[in-house]
This record gives sequence, structure tokens and C-alpha cells, in this order.
Amino acid sequence: MAHHRATFAEINLKAFKHNLQNLRAITEPTTGLGPATGIMAVIKADAYGHGAIPCAKAAVDTGVEYLGAGIIEEGIELRENNITEPILILGSIFPDEVADLVRHNFATILCTPHLAQALAKEAEKQGKTVNVHIKVDTGMNRLGVLPENLLPLIKTINNLPTLKLEALSTHFSSADDKDVSITTQQIELFQKTLSELQKAGVTMPPLTHLANTSALFRFPESRSKMVRPGLILYGALPSPVLNSVVEKICQKKNLQNFQPVMQWKSKIILLKSVQKGQPLSYSRKYFTPRDSVIATLPIGYADGLHRNLSNNMEVLIRGKRVPQVGTICMDMILIDVTEVPDVQMGDEVVIFGKQGEEEITVEELAKRSNTIPYEILCNVGKRVPRVYR
Repeated sequence: MAHHRATFAEINLKAFKHNLQNLRAITEPTTGLGPATGIMAVIKADAYGHGAIPCAKAAVDTGVEYLGAGIIEEGIELRENNITEPILILGSIFPDEVADLVRHNFATILCTPHLAQALAKEAEKQGKTVNVHIKVDTGMNRLGVLPENLLPLIKTINNLPTLKLEALSTHFSSADDKDVSITTQQIELFQKTLSELQKAGVTMPPLTHLANTSALFRFPESRSKMVRPGLILYGALPSPVLNSVVEKICQKKNLQNFQPVMQWKSKIILLKSVQKGQPLSYSRKYFTPRDSVIATLPIGYADGLHRNLSNNMEVLIRGKRVPQVGTICMDMILIDVTEVPDVQMGDEVVIFGKQGEEEITVEELAKRSNTIPYEILCNVGKRVPRVYR
């Protein structure tokens, strides 16, 4: 369907594939010995706002071993669009969802004997075998089974012939923090847990996966047999701590740096001359400091542009940075274009992305909004058309 909005998100799937190829080069064994590290492309939350189906298909084109969905509905959407590759439901499921999980051939995170029993019963009913990934809680205290309860859960699964223990995993709470000790402790606890299982005579599953985006760069020892990149697929980094690390790794591997996949754009719908001292937008929180030229853009917090960015962000027009002014509205924002020569209605404006030699990054907007890049991307709303190139 053709879109009519002047506000849209431009998605560069070539950049997405480039980022995946970078990850493949970075995670391959340096010695050439041993099996390659697999990649689970995390495309939950509509691929962090980029569009799950196009991104999943692009990931499959690059040969990823697994796709990661957050909830079962996301996995079903992929299956209904002819994606047959292995899919893990990262958020686990409720027992009343087992029929759909088995029917669509998903794997799931599993933490309880109760879910194991329900899955096994449904798998037997459908004549299938279900792959399960046990999450070990090494300090996140969210999903997961505590190490001391892991062996009984494995024994339960191994006694259920319709279940296959495909992986042991964990999740890091602080891999992008300056303090590396927390993640180091989680890695050590996970490795210790594996060693104790081996001493108990447990046959190890084919996969182990620990590393998210931050960990795969900062803690190479966590890459294990598969990594779970998320934000880096979309060309953004979770924390400034990663900037120099990623740059050095790319230089060492002779790789072009990771590329942002989304640019968020709009157009000027109205230009207005406003005298000095006039209030702009709701609540009179901004007054023009001079005679000004103010442009209106058809984008607002209903599109996902945080209201707390009011008077605290810039946009790009004709390759120049200009300030957003006044309170951000549901459907519109105002920008001060007084110093932009020859500005015209219909001119393209970049909310984040590159224009000419200037660039506004997702990370910049996140910092100004006192949040994280994940939230900026995921908040770009459904009514913002995605344009793929």
C-alpha cells in the first residue's frame, strides 16, 4: 500500500546485512580451528521498530542460524510469512500457548518443570519433538532457573521423550556498564555450572549462548557456541562504553564500521514568520528570542517522538542543525529555521540520520531524552510508514 505521510522511517536493508556480515567476521574463530560461532538475530519488537518480516528475511539471506522473537505472536507472524528457519521465543511462554508453539515448530526458553510437562504432553499429541533452551539465572533475577535447581530440571526434560534440550543459556544484566566485574562473575558462574553438570555425567546440549550485543564485543569469552546480537544489527550501540571497543575491533578486522539501518524523516508542512517575544506551542514554555522563521513538521509524540525532548533536540535541514522549539505535540513539532537560507515548504527534515555532512544519531536522541537507544527505535510508531531500500 502506498503511503501518504510526509513523516516516514527509511530502512536500509543493505546496512542491516552489512552489520550481520561484520558480526560473522568478528565472531569467527581467529585460529581457523573449531566450529564457527552461530548467530541468533534478535528481531523481537518488530525488529526494534525496523519491521520484523523484511529484517528476518534479510537475516536469513545472510545465513543466520537462528532468529529470536520476544513473544509467540511475533514468531507466528514470521511463520505466516514463510520463514522456516529456527525461531526461539526468548520471553518463554505460558502453558496455554503450548499448542501454538508446537504447531509452528518454535523453540522456547524454559525455566520450570511445569512448562516442560505441558510442552511434552502437547508435543506427543501433535506427534512432534520440541527444542527447549534452559535459561540459567546467573544474576539477572528475571527469567531463569537458579544453578542449584538446574540438574533436576534437566533430568525432568531428559525423561520426556518429546522434548530435546537444545541449549543452555543465560542473560547478562550489566554487559554495557563500565564495571566489568558483574558480567565476569556471571560468565564464571555459568561456566562453573556447566562444569558441575559434566561432573554429574550430564550430556551437554549442542548449544550454549550467553552474549548479547555488548558482551560479544567486550567479553569475547562469552561468545560460546552462539551469540544473540540485537541493537548492533540496527547499527546502534547500547552504551558509549562500546564506541571505542567496536571501532578498534573493526579496524583490527579491516571492516567498515557498523551502519545505522533506520533514518527518521519528515517534511515542512508550514512556514511562518513570528515576531520576537511570541510564545510557541502548548503551555508557553518557549518564546521567540528574535524575529524568527518557524517551520511546522507533521510529526509528534503519537509517532513516538518523546515529549520530554521538547526544546532539547535538534533536526537536520539542508545539511544544517536547527533547534526544535516549543512543546512537542501529538501530531506536530516546531523548528526554528531562521538561519537556513532559502528554506521552503516541503523541504526534507531528518529527525535522526544523516543529511549532507551532518548526522544526528539515535544515541544522541537517547542521551537527550535520558533513555536508551533501544527505546528511541522501538517507539517509532506503527503509523510511521517504513520505506525499504
